[in-house]
Amino acid sequence: MEDKQKVIFIEDDLNLAQIILMALQSKGYEVCYANTLSGIQDMIEKESPNILLLDLEVGNQNALEYLPFICAKHPSLPILIASSHNGGEEITRCYEAGADLYTKKPYDIQEIDCLIQRFCKKASPISNILSIGDYQLELSTHKLFYKQEPSKTLSPKDFKLLYLLSEQLNQPVSKEKLFHEIWNGQEAHDSLNNSISRLRKLLERDTTLSIDAVKGVGYILSKKGQLLSS
Repeated sequence: MEDKQKVIFIEDDLNLAQIILMALQSKGYEVCYANTLSGIQDMIEKESPNILLLDLEVGNQNALEYLPFICAKHPSLPILIASSHNGGEEITRCYEAGADLYTKKPYDIQEIDCLIQRFCKKASPISNILSIGDYQLELSTHKLFYKQEPSKTLSPKDFKLLYLLSEQLNQPVSKEKLFHEIWNGQEAHDSLNNSISRLRKLLERDTTLSIDAVKGVGYILSKKGQLLSS
């Protein structure tokens, strides 16, 4: 039997939350509900969800304050933000903070179901370890291990860069994407070059791995012996 997709759902309107909770469960989801953003990191670690569905404003809390920390520790976890605010500035702030999608309230359960299915196809339940050749990257702590041996704790930018490159192993990642995801759209060429140099040095113990520049595009993390995807 196929495991249910797990959704962490946070909404402070208890009556509304009960309606959405029951609707999601009727669609076959396992739902972990809370009416506060406090403790969300612990909740994510405990439940290993496939996706987050968060109200933007929860009491006197704002999800924007939590998104950078969630994204840093769980970069592959999709985040859907729901809000009654329709202003472009607010929507932009959500995307800049790390949301994958902004949907306007009131909730449309058919739309939410469709969006969850769309993003869950791209993501698996959280795994805390990403294997990169002979290296292991611990996502929750940003620690890099070589053959299970501690090697280095990466800075937030170096961690995100290595994650993005390894996510598209053997495929080039554009500078535009790297600048957007790591430097909030700023063309930080010197900072990118420095990060690339540090990662090359860190990965040099595995001679099957290399980070190379792709002229006119960006960078590629390659592993010898693996073919490029068509």
